[in-house]
Amino acid sequence: MWKKIIFLIVSITIIVVAVGLIMKNSKEKTKESNTENSKSNTAFSVKYRGEEIVPGTEFSVNKIDEEANISEIPSCAFDGIDKIYTYKNFEIIVASVNGKDTIYSVYFDNDEMETTEGVKVTDTKDHMIEKYGTDYEQKLGNKYIYLNGNVELSFIIESDIITAIEYTLVTE
Repeated sequence: MWKKIIFLIVSITIIVVAVGLIMKNSKEKTKESNTENSKSNTAFSVKYRGEEIVPGTEFSVNKIDEEANISEIPSCAFDGIDKIYTYKNFEIIVASVNGKDTIYSVYFDNDEMETTEGVKVTDTKDHMIEKYGTDYEQKLGNKYIYLNGNVELSFIIESDIITAIEYTLVTE
């Protein structure tokens, strides 16, 4: 009789431990899947000297530890005046949105800057497709646009070579 009771207790313990391990593994997989999904829904961004520059977020001139030339132009996408911060290897256009300086676009036209995924001006169209895939929209014959979140990542390509890269906040 005692042998049956001990066998039953050991069996139940093994089943409870196994079910617990299975549930823990399932929760970890769900968490990993949710993390991957949230990454894919995150907008494109530029990293420069350890700082992340994301169109649609507030801009602080102190965020980038480099001197910039600053100019102003009438805004095409918003009311008021846009500020253009021109750095050595890229430029940032900042618009006033709801009273805050907001990054509207980031543009680079030399091979000193590259995207987070490792694509730069002078790379080939094939390299762009290798890194970003074929889910792009082609406009004006040579502009290839990828959309992620509320940011468009555009590549200007001439003779299968990337000549410019731009991140732009989608405002529509």
